Amino acid sequence: MSAARKRRLPGVLMAVALVSTVLAAPAHAREAPTPIPPELGKGIQGRVTQDLPALGYTEEEYKLTGTATSYAADGALGTDGRWRATPAGSAPYTTRIVVRRPADKADFNGTVVVEWLNVSFGVDIPVEFGQSWEEFVREGYAYVGVSAQQVGIDRLRTFDPVRYPDVATPGDAASYDIFSQAGRQAERLTKARRLIAAGHSQSAGRLVTYANAVQPRDRVFDGFLIHGRFSGAAPLGNTPAPATSNIRDDLGVPTLQVQSETDTLGYAARRQPDTAKLRTWEVAGTAHGDAYLTESLDAVNAREKIIDNGNPVRCDKPLNAMPAHYVHNAAYHALDRWIRTGRPARKAPLIDLQTRDAHGNVAGGIRLPDIEAPVATYAPTNTGGNVPGACFLLGSTTPFDAAKLRALYPTHGAYVARYTAAARKALAAGFLRPADYRAAVRAARARPIPPA
Repeated sequence: MSAARKRRLPGVLMAVALVSTVLAAPAHAREAPTPIPPELGKGIQGRVTQDLPALGYTEEEYKLTGTATSYAADGALGTDGRWRATPAGSAPYTTRIVVRRPADKADFNGTVVVEWLNVSFGVDIPVEFGQSWEEFVREGYAYVGVSAQQVGIDRLRTFDPVRYPDVATPGDAASYDIFSQAGRQAERLTKARRLIAAGHSQSAGRLVTYANAVQPRDRVFDGFLIHGRFSGAAPLGNTPAPATSNIRDDLGVPTLQVQSETDTLGYAARRQPDTAKLRTWEVAGTAHGDAYLTESLDAVNAREKIIDNGNPVRCDKPLNAMPAHYVHNAAYHALDRWIRTGRPARKAPLIDLQTRDAHGNVAGGIRLPDIEAPVATYAPTNTGGNVPGACFLLGSTTPFDAAKLRALYPTHGAYVARYTAAARKALAAGFLRPADYRAAVRAARARPIPPA
């Protein structure tokens, strides 16, 4: 049982309350997921580019069937996030979840990351897995990707009717209950001790609404990783969220927001201060999406040919190459530790959007070594492109010319020394994991800086 559900039960009454909860649970909450045979059809966004068996991981896909409650807002949705959801009907649904976990049960660390798959481009995209799979694998997390929204569920059926012939949803008003049910099933399938709800961009907006209106009812998750949100949130039924939608201050479980520089453009004017259960990390020089993420997604898209017939994303300038995934990895570590031990994630400096340094890079925020020992200007937006709307979110990299690099770093040793010192600082601050510190320093040593 996850920690969030245990916290609802007073000590000596736990056993009695547990029995009562099970007996009172609706039928759909107890239905077991059905494995989808791996050889059936071709699948969508399931078979990742990483060699999971070689990494000691398995991947399974399950059909999830039940009855989902659609929610409406009970009263106004205020900026404080203290929202109430009321049932507005129920209907059957069928969707799928993707489960990745250590092949050896002894390697499982007890924590499952449950991702609300992103559908901004008309298909389920596992952004959180794409950004932080290295941290998940080396630390023994399990991962569950959830198709919760109608756009993604409908695309499953049209893309591969052999594998997903009967997936259907009554609509996005039911997506919150579908996500709750998927979380409960993730707990049962993996025997999890902790559940982290995670989502990026549009899914982050969904998670804000879920946290504010549904988590207080269902108490499924032990923490939230909300990644790349703007200042609002998703609708609750037919009621739009306000332009400023804070995370409620009585949520009661650790919540960590990770914001790129792109996200901060739309969030900075309405920042929510840190609280005992909320931290926000803003990462300087980063973009909403970036070269690291796009490279893996392009490889999957080349196989599935869903977006622009499988062509790689192209923008006017090279995509943002700041390794934001290093901070995402640190965020999962910090949140998991917060849930397990009660030790909060560190507070982080805010990005100063009004100030740029001599190299054109933004001031403030979490500063990776790549911005402290720069070889380029890293911008939060880009232009052009073959996928409408993508390039604005993918940022850009403008490399320094040879003369500037030689002026900044007279020798290769000078560059490596400056980079390593900055990496040590990020490591000590908790914004860089030890394995990523080593990888980053190795990469710096291999760069031909300054050029010959």
